[in-house]
Amino acid sequence: MSARSSSLRPPARRTGLWVAGILVCSALFVGIYEYFVRSFTGQLIELALLNASEYFEHPLPTVDLSAPWNMVLVVAVPAALFVAIAVARQKFLSALIAVGTVVGANLSTQVLKHTWLDKPMLADGPQWPDYWVNNTLPSGHTTMAASIAVAVFLVASPRQRPLLAVLIAVYSGAVGAYTFIETWHTPADVMAAYLVVSVWALLGGWLIMRAEPRHNTVIYDAAPDVAPAAAFNWFLGAVLCLGALGCLVIGGGWSAIASPAEDISLWHWVAGVLLCLGPAFLVAAAATNLFGAESGVRQRGAEVPSPKGERLVYPVPPELRELYKRV
Repeated sequence: MSARSSSLRPPARRTGLWVAGILVCSALFVGIYEYFVRSFTGQLIELALLNASEYFEHPLPTVDLSAPWNMVLVVAVPAALFVAIAVARQKFLSALIAVGTVVGANLSTQVLKHTWLDKPMLADGPQWPDYWVNNTLPSGHTTMAASIAVAVFLVASPRQRPLLAVLIAVYSGAVGAYTFIETWHTPADVMAAYLVVSVWALLGGWLIMRAEPRHNTVIYDAAPDVAPAAAFNWFLGAVLCLGALGCLVIGGGWSAIASPAEDISLWHWVAGVLLCLGPAFLVAAAATNLFGAESGVRQRGAEVPSPKGERLVYPVPPELRELYKRV
């Protein structure tokens, strides 16, 4: 078999990768919840960052995201882009599945934060403000914005997805960071929202690739290069996350975190912002690599390869053809 023929493939051919991605995102979600919400150390870190967001002012205009029309304005651009791509490319089945991922992600967030997950008040834990006694993980505002932006990614073509992943990371990270600096949510709430959206994006992405394989297949000799966008997201995400840890250290380390009310630091504010931004780029990087690797590949002018592979036809020896015909 030639290298050319062996590289041809249908989209989403390795279902195990998608399942593994869902399991990894779910495990990370549980880890974030157990550490930042249910552990003494995690609650201290969250409170230190929250106190910093309350104490320091920011130059951005104040937007009340609880007002429905304000949230509509926030998601207007990705929503309009989603409709434009779906209508222009006539990807109506993909659009329907993508809408299902948006609904699923937002319903999951509301069920998780209001029904399944709680925020225990630890016996020797930090003293939370009266308005912060209820669980706020995951962030509903971040889930809404990120899920609609990811819907654009799902209906886009394989060639458009690498650039869109960068833009979605910037947009989702900005919304998540804004909810932090406005004291709506902690960084853990934002990170958990990214993971909820990721789980539904993986499920929706697999369904879309299987439902409309031709729209998710590239030409063998004209395949888009996903490496630059993926590398950019990986690098920036890692730098921002490491920068957040560095800010916690510079801001006084554990002693400052253990007494956040007495030692409020601007470095904690910066750390909180970076913790909202960095994970958005890391998730976008992983999505860029996975969707790029799982896009179908076909020869120019040929149909999309079958997920079951090509049927092998073995030649019949001349002396046995007569018997073969009788059978």
